Amino acid sequence: MKILNTNDIKKELITELSTSTIENNLHILAMNPSEEELFYRDYIIKRCREFEIGYFYKEFDLYASKEDIIAYTNSCNNKDGFIILLPFDKFDGISYLKENIKLKDVDAFTYKSMGHAMAGNSNYLPATPKSVVKYLEKNEDLKSKNIVIANRTELIGLPLSTYLMNKGATVTVINSETKNPIDYIKNSHIFISAIGRADYYDKSYFKDGQTIIDVGTSIVNGKIKGDVNYEDLEDLDVKVLTCKKGIGAITTLTLLQGLID
Repeated sequence: MKILNTNDIKKELITELSTSTIENNLHILAMNPSEEELFYRDYIIKRCREFEIGYFYKEFDLYASKEDIIAYTNSCNNKDGFIILLPFDKFDGISYLKENIKLKDVDAFTYKSMGHAMAGNSNYLPATPKSVVKYLEKNEDLKSKNIVIANRTELIGLPLSTYLMNKGATVTVINSETKNPIDYIKNSHIFISAIGRADYYDKSYFKDGQTIIDVGTSIVNGKIKGDVNYEDLEDLDVKVLTCKKGIGAITTLTLLQGLID
């Protein structure tokens, strides 16, 4: 097993953020956030402070209406950016928010941003898929590659699969209802996992020669764990981009890059 990293991309992003003048603020919106969401929030705030980017954290209570949330975003400077920490509890007005939030969308939440992303504009991808794309386009020839993605959400699987297909890859998206997922995974050149289940995939899912990109994040006993059991893969001839030193190391930087005009 060979452990990969995104150190070169991280360095480029830090240089860009350090030399850019970012005068707009970032609004982080949440509702009953999970432990993983709070961890992500704290890391975003840490990076905002590092690059002297203004930020506001707004946690809405469970009784907040869609009008309350839009009233808050409308009260902000229209040049500010925002991110919604999903899944935003069980809020039933997500579609309304996607249509009506007018702030700068740094994580492809709105329908407008999603449309641009689905049309193949990587600048409008959500931060996590954009980070995966940054790595793949720098290190892999995507044409004719078989890629399997374990995630079908609007935040990761849907925009990422569409973008990679537009680049000539053959993409399969699997989910909890997929029969015999191991067959799809073993026949892929590149496997991307974002299911949020710690150490779920062991060596039985893989074969020599594959590239594995672990995007999953779980908090177990206060520590970050990915979807892949790395220790179990030590005897395989595979390349692994881990959750912490891989995509996780550049996702927040990529998010803040979206504030740059």
